Amino acid sequence: MIGVRVSRSEAENHRKTFLDMGVLDINFKIAYDGDYVILPLKEAVKGYNMVDYDFLPLEKRKSSLREILSKKIPESYLLKLRAFDAIGNIALIQLSSELIPHQKIIGEALLELNPFIKAVFRKDSIEGEYRVPKLELIAGENITETVYREFGVRILLDVSKVYFSPRLSEERKRIASLIKKDEIILDMFCGVGPFSLMISKKSEPKKIYAIDINETAIYYLKKNIALNKTQNIVPIHGDSKLEIKNIENPNRIIMNLPHSSFEFLPDVFSTYKNAIVHFYAVSENIALVKKKIIDESEKHNKKIEFLFERTVKSYSPNTDIYCLDFTFS
Repeated sequence: MIGVRVSRSEAENHRKTFLDMGVLDINFKIAYDGDYVILPLKEAVKGYNMVDYDFLPLEKRKSSLREILSKKIPESYLLKLRAFDAIGNIALIQLSSELIPHQKIIGEALLELNPFIKAVFRKDSIEGEYRVPKLELIAGENITETVYREFGVRILLDVSKVYFSPRLSEERKRIASLIKKDEIILDMFCGVGPFSLMISKKSEPKKIYAIDINETAIYYLKKNIALNKTQNIVPIHGDSKLEIKNIENPNRIIMNLPHSSFEFLPDVFSTYKNAIVHFYAVSENIALVKKKIIDESEKHNKKIEFLFERTVKSYSPNTDIYCLDFTFS
C-alpha cells in the first residue's frame, strides 16, 4: 500500500494537507518509525518521499472525549467537562472538583482521542504577574516545551513558564489583516510573540515593538523570531508603563492583557498623541468597558472613536473577554 514518510515534528501539518487534498486514507492507522511518521495515502503525491507499507486497518474511533468517557465517569460529572486546549503536542484541561478524582482516566482518554498529543496536564489557577498556569501532569510524557503552529506561524514555548492561549488564533489573524504597509506596531504585552509574529509574517509593518515583563517570554520570543525568520520585531524585556516612554508614536497598539489593560491606559494616553488601539478586557458587559475607556480618555483630553467590538470568549459564568478597536487623538 502507498504511504508517505515525513518527520514526526511536521506530521500533523502534512496530515491536514493530505486530508484537504482528499488523498489521506482514513481507513488505515498512521505508522510510526522513530523520528518519522508514515501516512497512508490513496494515491501517490509528487514531491514527497513515497514508500510501500503494510498499514493496519483503523478501528472505528470514538469521536469525542465524552463518548470515550461515557462508561467510565458518571454522566452528571461529564456535563461539567470543559474543552481542552491543544498546544503543539501538549493538551491542557481545566477540571471541576468533581472531575479531579477522575483526572488520570480523562488524561488517558485525551491521549486516545488524539495520537499526536504526547502529554496531558490539568491546568489549575493562573498565578502571579506573569499569569503562568499551575500545571499537573495527568497522562503521557512529562514534557512542557512544544512548538505550536498557527496559520503558517511556528511558536516555540514552555507551557509551564509562559502564558499562551490558542483560542485567540482567529483574533490574531484578524488583527494582522488590518495592518497597513509600513505601520509601526506596539505589542504591549507580547508574551512569546503570537500577535507580533502573525503580524510580521502576514502583513508588511515597518517595525513591531514587542514588550513583556516576563524574561522567559522574551527569551522564547527571540527564539521565535529566528524560527520564523522575521526581521522587523524588536523584543523588549521590561514594564510597558516604563518602556513605552522610549518608543516612537506607533500607528497601532495591541493591549492584550484582559485583567489589567485598564491600568495601562493612562500611560498610553499621556505618552502618545494618537493611535489605533486593540483593547482586550474582562468585564460583565461591553458597555462597561466602553465607559471606562471614555472616562479615562476625558482625563487626558483625548477624543475616542470606537471602530469595532466583539466578544472574544467566555471567561466565567458572569464575565466575558471583550475586544474593542478604537482610535484616540
